[in-house]
Amino acid sequence: MTETATEQRVKALKAGWYIWLFPAFAIAISVWLFWGYWQQRGPHIKIFFDDGSQIQPGKTQIRYRGVTIGDVHKVMISRDKKDVVAHAILYKHAEEFAVEGTRFWLVTPKVSLQGVSGLETLIEGAYISVDPGKIGGPIKKEFKGKEGGESKDPLEDTSTYQLETSNLGSVSAGDSVTFRGLKVGTVTKEILSKTGQTVLLQINILNRYVRVVRTNTVFWRSSGIKAKLGLFKSELKIDALDTVLRGGVELATPSPAGEMAKAQAKFSLLAEPPKDYEKWNTVLE
Repeated sequence: MTETATEQRVKALKAGWYIWLFPAFAIAISVWLFWGYWQQRGPHIKIFFDDGSQIQPGKTQIRYRGVTIGDVHKVMISRDKKDVVAHAILYKHAEEFAVEGTRFWLVTPKVSLQGVSGLETLIEGAYISVDPGKIGGPIKKEFKGKEGGESKDPLEDTSTYQLETSNLGSVSAGDSVTFRGLKVGTVTKEILSKTGQTVLLQINILNRYVRVVRTNTVFWRSSGIKAKLGLFKSELKIDALDTVLRGGVELATPSPAGEMAKAQAKFSLLAEPPKDYEKWNTVLE
């Protein structure tokens, strides 16, 4: 008896049923992997940077104390064209990092007078480090990132003052502000005045040292090298290497000390230290 066409198709299907195991198995594996990824997926955040040349989608990681807690998956230009936006996804266990107060900064190789940092990025590439905010704080999804190897903000816990000078000399943003050789603040900004006749410097003094800034305090550019030449006696003093190479700002207050200066107060920045300032020993309580 000859087989009908229908019977032949049924036999063919029965004989080749195992062929369908492979695509079914592949689909099952894909679903399982996707489910695992989705379970691990935490919040989506945006980190705004001034420059994105070191950030690579799919490669740049977000780390906390050496442990990877997220990845950058997309880099775009912000709508106002002022920033680079790194779109990142945190891992599920790191979702508490997406809170107010968390700080992000890009770690790259850095060589400075303070030492060398970020050398591991020469091989594995730059990464984004994080300093967590308060646990249980308000949820936040957008952050302003910084470039550099440290998270400390020079404006944090400081008071701002203005210095005005006709010539900036070697002073620039990042230089130290010192009192009796102790760093009490930082130069954070330099801009040209509205009239173009002077240069304005913004300095930020740590709040624990603001008592040294009085209404009669004198500021001057520090060269790092002080020389007193005389016929019978000469003196040469050299400050710290950082001050010698980069310069900075020094301050002192003559007696009697004036009242504590208010934040945003403006002072003149002298090119040279005042005469006999080293003899000033003003009480600053």
